[in-house]
Amino acid sequence: MDKENLQHLFFESEPGKEIRKCIQCGTCSSSCPMTDAMDFGPRSLFALIRDGDMEAVINSNSPWMCVSCYQCTSRCPQEIPVTELMYSLKRIITQTKEKTQSNKAKDLHRSFSSSLKLFGRVTESFIMAKYSLKHPLTGLSSIPLAVQLTKKKRVELKMQKVGSPFKFRRSFKHLR
Repeated sequence: MDKENLQHLFFESEPGKEIRKCIQCGTCSSSCPMTDAMDFGPRSLFALIRDGDMEAVINSNSPWMCVSCYQCTSRCPQEIPVTELMYSLKRIITQTKEKTQSNKAKDLHRSFSSSLKLFGRVTESFIMAKYSLKHPLTGLSSIPLAVQLTKKKRVELKMQKVGSPFKFRRSFKHLR
């Protein structure tokens, strides 16, 4: 999928249509507790999207660093759903087939989402196993921590399902 299609996909998404109202005031970036950990704060990220620099956007860690606190959304003078824009970016980036610098975050997101889709809840052992298949060195280096967490009963080894996972899966149909 080329960069122009990614930009078009973003602007056609429901929250993406709202980005045109952005006045670049910086309130979202100054409200975000994770801006220091992001490659680009929300304001800069949206400027890149509007300028068509989708390569920088898909290689950025910014959407993956969003903690969904909604401070940006609640403080935006234009009432732009910034957090929803970040979710939209994650979905679009996840759909790309090309390698990106943010591949680890993208693969972790896929592992997390597939756990939800399959079981209706997050099962840590499943996420760790699925993610480790793509990134074996990271998985191997996490074994000591996994053992400690398991001893303290902080990681569930047995995969648990919600009562009717098939009903839960229907909510994921719109996330394609």
